Amino acid sequence: MKSQSLWLVKKNKPKILLSEIEYKKNNKSVLVKTLYSGISKGTEKLVTNGKVHRNQFSVMRCPFQEGDFNFPIKYGYINVGQIIDGPASIVGKVIFTLTPHQTFYEISIKNINFIKNSNVKKYLLTANMETAVNIFWDTQANKKDKILIVGLGSVGLLTAYYFRLKGYKNLYVTDLNLQKKKIAKKLKLNFIEFKNVDNFDSIINTTSSYNVLNDSFAKLNLDGKFIEASWYGNKIGKLNLGNEFHSKRLKIISSQVSNIPVHMKKKHNYKSRLKIAIDALSNDEIMTLINSNSKFKNLENDYISILNNKNIIIHAVNY
Repeated sequence: MKSQSLWLVKKNKPKILLSEIEYKKNNKSVLVKTLYSGISKGTEKLVTNGKVHRNQFSVMRCPFQEGDFNFPIKYGYINVGQIIDGPASIVGKVIFTLTPHQTFYEISIKNINFIKNSNVKKYLLTANMETAVNIFWDTQANKKDKILIVGLGSVGLLTAYYFRLKGYKNLYVTDLNLQKKKIAKKLKLNFIEFKNVDNFDSIINTTSSYNVLNDSFAKLNLDGKFIEASWYGNKIGKLNLGNEFHSKRLKIISSQVSNIPVHMKKKHNYKSRLKIAIDALSNDEIMTLINSNSKFKNLENDYISILNNKNIIIHAVNY
């Protein structure tokens, strides 16, 4: 069977390439037809632009990535597919996997996650919801804390949504792109302009902007926490640690999805965290985050413009 995959053959050069799959029915793996894949703009744009530092190649490697960050590379980690061959008891089931943009693939049964067969498209949000769960854990906020999430891309919005699901009322969101205000309203999130932010206990940054980090120090309370959830790639910036950072005893906390926080490791592993993320997507209101679509056959031509579109949150690729 022939499978098509999206590769980055060099910097900013996507290409759909053919490969051969020779699947033989067995009890350990399945053959999957992709229904949808999702484009996670922040990470995929850094990869496409060649901005992954060499010392992070192994850390940032996707489970089913082929090639490497110095190109060519097949990269991606959001895939909703249907099992078309394998053990009879699971043929026809819909699954989420961390597979790149690809029409067909073989995968070990231990790496599949079953999802409900209704409205399966929303599970394109699973991987970024996992990131949101990790950010929630890393923040270690109590329900009385005043919390701000800066940046309303997929990770920022899902983080705010997860805090809301967990019953946090004193929660605010912001973004320089005021178009995002409409989406925040649909998800019942309190939008505030950054210039009006003051006296917060925790500020979570998802923007990959050092300016947000520096400007947040003045807006945090004594012993406040700044949770850096961005991935900067090889982008270097300056931090102003001479003023409020010291006088207010502030903390900068890194949140990164490839590791579960130490304080949660006794309760959770990667499998249980993924289940939490899938369960958090049960309400269809979250579909508002998937606000752009295209066909896989056009992805070679559309990919760069999708990554550069500031109004897209999660883009669904239809197969």
